[in-house]
Amino acid sequence: MIRFSGWACLCILLGSIHGFSAPLTPPPKPPTLEKVNEELLAKSALLMDPLTGQVLYAKNIDDTFPPASTVKLMTALIVYEKTAGKGMVTVEPQDTRVEPSTVPLRPGETVPISELLRSIIIGSDNDSAMALARSTSGSVDRFVAEMNTQAVKLGMLRTRFANPHGLPGQPQKTTAHDLMVLFNSFLTKPELRQIAQTQIYNLKTAIGLQHMRNHNKLLGVYPGMGPAKTGWTYEARHTYAASATRDGRELRLTLLKSANKWQDTRLLFDYGFANLPPAPPPLLSSSLPKTAKTTSPVEPEEKPVEVVIPPEPILYTIRRGDSLTTIARRFNVGVEDILLLNPMDDPDLLVPGQLLRVPVKPRTP
Repeated sequence: MIRFSGWACLCILLGSIHGFSAPLTPPPKPPTLEKVNEELLAKSALLMDPLTGQVLYAKNIDDTFPPASTVKLMTALIVYEKTAGKGMVTVEPQDTRVEPSTVPLRPGETVPISELLRSIIIGSDNDSAMALARSTSGSVDRFVAEMNTQAVKLGMLRTRFANPHGLPGQPQKTTAHDLMVLFNSFLTKPELRQIAQTQIYNLKTAIGLQHMRNHNKLLGVYPGMGPAKTGWTYEARHTYAASATRDGRELRLTLLKSANKWQDTRLLFDYGFANLPPAPPPLLSSSLPKTAKTTSPVEPEEKPVEVVIPPEPILYTIRRGDSLTTIARRFNVGVEDILLLNPMDDPDLLVPGQLLRVPVKPRTP
């Protein structure tokens, strides 16, 4: 006969009433700034809120490093702007003379531009990048010249491209700041944005149907992970541009020369979402001031009240040498008015390329 102590009987009774369950583990605390500074592996990193343009974390953002396959963000952007993703490419032998990743393409086959764009963004395929560059501009050299021209137009003043795929060879370089500028421009194209967050895609070429998986290992794993572009070479180590969204708020980051981009990304996004300031209040109108006359239904004899709805602010791209004071003078507003729309921990830290919301004074009727 098995005997139970009074304590054991009480435990069994409570367990039968409430059910046995493991104690709840409290969620981990978000990383502090000190923890980020200690544990971040990337030599260069930038984390920002695209809604306000506020920089949440910055490390050596103007130092130059090899970009690896994040170069393909520019390749895709130029090809898409010139073709809208329409048309066909006939593969030539020189397109296939690159190291893996490869589809591989076969000389003589014809592939839709839309499929090659998926190939370079999802699968980071180097032969597809070569085929797109040559076919779009007539030669790879001319395409690379367009890449560098576009970089200057975007304000990527410390970037130099040497090929459309990012493999080492001729020196090419970028910065975390410049890569963020490129990533922001890339994400303005809804079709490219959608491709960059596609987890699995079946690509059909001359060698058959291929099951292509996005190189972004955090897609579908890290909460809210969105479009991204990975890169890696022995020289560049890990490079990365990524976006994540939680509770309707998006953050974007860029990493260069990282020993582990997956660890760095979790660390920075966890820090950013934990320290994200409230969104600015929604604006009520278009860019031009409007007036609306409202009459109270309770007192019809009352005179209509004229309500002036303020115009939407201007999105201003910060230039080198700008300060809040010079920007405020330029637009004839107060510094405090700018800070109301752009909460900042350090108003003196303005990063060229950062977007600033500048209020516009309503016109008097």
